Amino acid sequence: MVKKILITAVCSGIINAQMISVTEQIAVTKPYTTKVKVGQQCYEDTVEELVPCDNQQDTNSLGVDTLIGAVIGVAVGNQIGRGNGRAVAKVVGGLGGAYAANQSRNSNMCKTYRKVTKCKPKYDYVTKNITVGYKNCAMFKGQRVCKETKEPLEYLNVTQRIYVH
Repeated sequence: MVKKILITAVCSGIINAQMISVTEQIAVTKPYTTKVKVGQQCYEDTVEELVPCDNQQDTNSLGVDTLIGAVIGVAVGNQIGRGNGRAVAKVVGGLGGAYAANQSRNSNMCKTYRKVTKCKPKYDYVTKNITVGYKNCAMFKGQRVCKETKEPLEYLNVTQRIYVH
């Protein structure tokens, strides 16, 4: 135990700190790539659309499908209610069936194709060097001492340990 204390006393040192002026500052840079829009590229494309079919002669007239819809509606209405309620159900069912059949005939859609011009943005990549820090250097007792920091420094804090044996 005594030996350890003696060794520590022999190897311990005195710390001496000094501020020295920075003589050289070198910017530390790093490449940084960004995506930059440089224009656009246009092209012709074909798109599909649904439109009402042209082959129908008169979509506003009453047809056989409307009459069949009305008959089916009356038959369904006949199954509902009793007495005067049944009569009302037949009328409502007949009108509803006729309307539904007429609407399904009018909603026939056909595919059509048309040409459109579409444009996409065109990009290029640009690389620039950006400053990420500074290498601050100074001379101390004949040696060059440097420290990297985010901001440039005017002085460096140099710590020197003097050992007593």
